[in-house]
Amino acid sequence: MAGRDERAAVREVPARHRKIGPLSRRFFQVYLGLIREVLEPFGLDTGFYGVLVELSDKPGIDQRRLGEALGIDRTSIGEIVDDLERRRLLDRRIDPNDRRSRMLFLTKKGDALRLKVRPHMLAAQERFVAPLTAEERPVFLDMLYRIVAGNLDHEVVGGLGRRKRKS
Repeated sequence: MAGRDERAAVREVPARHRKIGPLSRRFFQVYLGLIREVLEPFGLDTGFYGVLVELSDKPGIDQRRLGEALGIDRTSIGEIVDDLERRRLLDRRIDPNDRRSRMLFLTKKGDALRLKVRPHMLAAQERFVAPLTAEERPVFLDMLYRIVAGNLDHEVVGGLGRRKRKS
């Protein structure tokens, strides 16, 4: 038992890092690590799964709006859509109202994969909030939502991991 307590102490966030910046970065890192564990066996990453879910909710959305809805920059969403199309998980169709635009739809294979992954994702999300009581969880989500929604003017789409090229 002492070994476990010692590991927990080592993994604890130092008091000097218990501020919004460091905690939000660690929050994202922990969540991303947990979700990657779930998605890797299915050959997906977080961006790919988000696209499957969004296309299930909004069939026929165009690529630009899809990227905006998920907070993914144009280049990255283009790469994700190309890859998912190659894997026959989504289908692009010409928009009858604007022949220059392509509407995106899940294929049967894409929807089947989304449905197969969904219970694993829900379980991972439950594990993520497990340190909170059942009463705290909706309050936490509401506060997190209000913080994000109240600050979307400052969002940097694709800002994590994608760097500007040097001129």
